[in-house]
Amino acid sequence: MSRATHLTSLLKRWLHPDAVWAALPVAAALITLYVIVSALSSRGVESLVNIVLSSEVHNAIRLSLFTSFTSSILALLTGIPIAYALSRYAFRGKAIVEVVLMVPFVMPPIALGATLLIFFVNNPIGVLLNSVFRIVFEVPGIIVAQYSVVTPMMIKVLKSSFDLVDLRYEAVARTLGCSRVSALFRVVLPMARTGVLSSFILGFGKALGEFGATATLAGVTKYKTETLPIAIYLTLSSGELSLTVALIIVLIAIALAVLGLLHLIDRRASQLAIV
Repeated sequence: MSRATHLTSLLKRWLHPDAVWAALPVAAALITLYVIVSALSSRGVESLVNIVLSSEVHNAIRLSLFTSFTSSILALLTGIPIAYALSRYAFRGKAIVEVVLMVPFVMPPIALGATLLIFFVNNPIGVLLNSVFRIVFEVPGIIVAQYSVVTPMMIKVLKSSFDLVDLRYEAVARTLGCSRVSALFRVVLPMARTGVLSSFILGFGKALGEFGATATLAGVTKYKTETLPIAIYLTLSSGELSLTVALIIVLIAIALAVLGLLHLIDRRASQLAIV
């Protein structure tokens, strides 16, 4: 094959519609990677390692993981029955209920945090709850803020997963003596386990990166309410660029682990669907 023929063949392959479409996500991924790497490679590796091992970073990591896990578990426990009811029951005003439940998710996080702050400071019920659980400008406030942000998203994912479970399986379980609750735990949840796990992982990842509502409700106090996003904000504001870069690297590493786990779950679900 001559060189001209070879070049022509390559051009046809590169200009093929499938190759052009495949190049779009690849280009987007490369641009994203370039921006991240160029921003994070401005500091020496040795200094970043030392900073990552510092007590402030450790405290931010521990607090972020604890609050994100707690808020995601609480959101899952409350989201499952709500999503199941929305999936299985028809009632008057259901569409309005679904819209209202999604309002916290579409609100700007700082506006949601301000709404929660006003509730816990001015509302009698909120004041009572705050006096018992010490929510405002405390660690429980982080959990409340994260919970408020991730719950609507988790309900949406859970409802979609429950919708995919055929009602006939529940009907068979009911004829065999299962109650509605027993059928939920013994039939629906096992069949929708991929969606349940995905909703939890997505909620955890969202809670991990939550900033606006947390900063407004719980404050931005070092070593007290300093999650990873808040630590990034504080260090960047004070000009500690090396510490900022180290915190960003830690947050990206955790996010990649979360995304990797979600990808494995989706891949496993796809393989089971094919089988």
